[in-house]
Amino acid sequence: MTDYFVVFGDFLTALPTYLLNGVLATVYWLGESGAALVSILCAGLIIRFVDQRVQSRAAFRPGRSGREAATPDLYTAQITTAIILVLWVISQWGMGAPVPWLGAAMWIAGTVILLLVHMQEHTLLWNMKSGIAIYSLAVIGSRLYLAYTAQLSADQWAALIGTSESASAVIANTRGNVTTIILWALWLVIPLGYFAMLLQQVLINPMSLVNPLAGASELINRYRTRR
Repeated sequence: MTDYFVVFGDFLTALPTYLLNGVLATVYWLGESGAALVSILCAGLIIRFVDQRVQSRAAFRPGRSGREAATPDLYTAQITTAIILVLWVISQWGMGAPVPWLGAAMWIAGTVILLLVHMQEHTLLWNMKSGIAIYSLAVIGSRLYLAYTAQLSADQWAALIGTSESASAVIANTRGNVTTIILWALWLVIPLGYFAMLLQQVLINPMSLVNPLAGASELINRYRTRR
């Protein structure tokens, strides 16, 4: 009986340590996978609220006597979002900061704008998806390049440049210069270009003073109703 109380007391003594380790493990996991989880959440919101609305308008076919003609259920917009999400998750997997969180910020900005701005929604949706796809391909391309050049020996580099005398200098300079260009592109150029594109799409049309969040079709229907 005494041994039982001793074991139970040791367990209670060690319990805070176990709980703290569990909390730290969860925090570390969220830190490593948080960007991917945020991107998945944003993609889910786009599929549920934006893609469905855009797809329904694209599939609409007016029939006779003002009735809607029967059209097959298409999920092109939703499938496109899912493909781009998978491409992004694969590209940023295992990538060090800040690239995963820059991509997550691109997803967040695109999702918020798409949920709030309905003017030129189809164009804005396509530009948002294409921007993230380009960034994903750039990340994949940079990782493939760095992985390939890291495996090249001095003799292989000498064969590429045609001389062995300055192979070591060329290796250092080439890797350093190209890596700098890649980092500038991934950390600054592509994300800034994406955010500038979203801002330009938002400001391309004047805001409605009656209903700032209304889409073009809603404004037209409102105008027709007044007439």
